[in-house]
Amino acid sequence: MNDLSRDVLDNFYMSFGISKYNLVQAQYIPPLSPSLHYSSALFEGMSILGVPDGPDIRLGLFHPNLNLERMRHGMKSLKIDWELYSDEQIIESIFTICALNKWNKSITMEDRNVKISNEFGEYYRIYVRPLVFAKNNAIGLGARLDYELMLGLMPMGEYIAPRDPDGACVMLFPRPRELAFPTVKASSNYQLSMHARSALKSYNANNDIQCDEAIFNNPKGNITEGTGENIVMIKDNELITPPVSEGALPGITYRIAFLIAEELGLKTKFGTFAYSDVESADALFFTGNAAGLVPIKKVVRVDSNYSVVDYMETKEGGKNHIFAKLKQEYAKISMGDASYGSFFTYLSDWIDESRLDELNRLGDEFKHSLSKEMEHYEGTNTSISSYMHISPKISVIRKYFDDKRWIIERLGIKHYL
Repeated sequence: MNDLSRDVLDNFYMSFGISKYNLVQAQYIPPLSPSLHYSSALFEGMSILGVPDGPDIRLGLFHPNLNLERMRHGMKSLKIDWELYSDEQIIESIFTICALNKWNKSITMEDRNVKISNEFGEYYRIYVRPLVFAKNNAIGLGARLDYELMLGLMPMGEYIAPRDPDGACVMLFPRPRELAFPTVKASSNYQLSMHARSALKSYNANNDIQCDEAIFNNPKGNITEGTGENIVMIKDNELITPPVSEGALPGITYRIAFLIAEELGLKTKFGTFAYSDVESADALFFTGNAAGLVPIKKVVRVDSNYSVVDYMETKEGGKNHIFAKLKQEYAKISMGDASYGSFFTYLSDWIDESRLDELNRLGDEFKHSLSKEMEHYEGTNTSISSYMHISPKISVIRKYFDDKRWIIERLGIKHYL
């Protein structure tokens, strides 16, 4: 994902809590927040996709209950003494942001490709970033932490775009990775991922074999995951992914891949594999909310100076027939096919048409008022931080959990820890 453009910062909304809304550029975290100084924060990565519905297209939030369940698991693991809002409140706030951004009026369909379009570009998903952070100013490791939820939504294209259609080339990070909280999406976990991505840029500038992503070993020498994705091996008609005990996040996308595999009569298991096993694998692939399913063709081993030592390739990479079928079925699920069960919660079921129109109008009016206010400060670096307050309307009876309970029962995090 690239840096956010000025157009995104100045024109798209996000929330502070579940009832305060402002443009991205006007949101802030207090400068002495322990989340900034000590990484006392955690987050999730979710997606809103355009889903065909006959001649129409609906905006659907993809498996939110699995993401919010994992967020609560993370809060419990990190001893965060704060009760997260209910799933219903968070989902309503996410869809409110969609409406303020008028994304309900911006989806189009070309062939089988859904596009979310506006005057700034065309995108293939709306990425949703819930962040639990400390909203108070406090210095000291024992300081009181006053937590809040921030919801950021942004348009997004392909997360990993391999140069080779047969699969990504990945750099094996030269030092073992050991995380304090590997089973949660703690912000502190991603410092090394950011470093690895920077090292990858340096590697590509100095080596002929170009890589698309970096992956990690743990101290035992077993491959764990990418900088922001899980890794699955296909070998002898079986799907294998590292267990959380090896330092891997309990991913959600690989749970869906396992569900598909099991419905196809394939075996799945948690197991370990190392760099030396790559050559005997039929295929390797990444799984992740932003990435989807991405094949890995080649793994490059580098030394501490990020120079190539050697590399190994899987037998078939993206040409593997099992991977191709998994990717095909996952694409169907992400297009709203309910053959494996319904994973989507739809904006049109959550907020009715008159309410959507009202929120579309409010978004335009608030943006206009901020623009007029900023005219008084033209030529300065002043930022307007006033908020628009929109109270949740949870009084409407929700059907959300009626047909989604099976997802937690079958794919809930307790099965993957």
